Order: sequence, then C-alpha cells, then structure tokens
Amino acid sequence: MKHKAAFSLNLNQQVLLVTALGVWTIADAKDYVRQLRALVQPIVAQSWAIIMDTTCWKMCPADVFALLQDNTRWCFEHNLLMAVTILPDDQLLQWQFSKATAIAKPEGFISKTAADLVTARQMIRAAGYSLSD
Repeated sequence: MKHKAAFSLNLNQQVLLVTALGVWTIADAKDYVRQLRALVQPIVAQSWAIIMDTTCWKMCPADVFALLQDNTRWCFEHNLLMAVTILPDDQLLQWQFSKATAIAKPEGFISKTAADLVTARQMIRAAGYSLSD
C-alpha cells in the first residue's frame, strides 16, 4: 500500500505555497524538510514568503516538532521574512502548529493568519511579494 502524500509544495515566484495533509510521521517531516529546502534554493538569496495551509493537517507525534522547529530556523536563516498561515478551526491543531514553529523570530519577520487562500494571497501581494495566479 502506497503512503498518501502528507504535503504539497509549490514555488510561485517569491512565495512557497505549502499544504499540510493528515498525520505526519517523522519520515514525512524529514521528506518535507528535504523537499522544501531544495525547492526554495533558487530564491534564498533574496527575501521570500510562505503561505501555509494547515486546515487539513492532523495531530502528529511530538518528535515531529523538533524537525519542524529546526526547519523554521533554517528558513529564517535563509531570508524567509513573511508567513501567512491558514489555520484549522480546531484549538488543539492550532496549538500543535504553534509548537511546531515555536522559535525566536528574526527582526522584521511578519507572521499573519488568514481565513482562506484568497486572503492569504492578498496579504502576501500587499507586502510586496511577487505571486502569480
């Protein structure tokens, strides 16, 4: 039985679009980190942004958090300056996301939440990041 994809990544000019799906295992988190870093490599010399849709993400084992925190730190070290997150309507999953990204934010970093992808895209464009439809 083939493992269902736990995420999708799409680089759109200066913006990485991420959709997190289902329960992530440690293997999923490692795969996510590897693919994300490879995909954003062409844009890390300049500032970039991320839109994270976590509305379909499910509870994950706590050992996933350390990998995601390390990846968040790497992103900050490589010019990630804005994140817009679409959170699920579930306080426990919102808490999980905050734990998975709980590290010191760099000066000037902008973090926002949006109700949907259309609003997230508008926020990103308003901040000056290139993003095609």
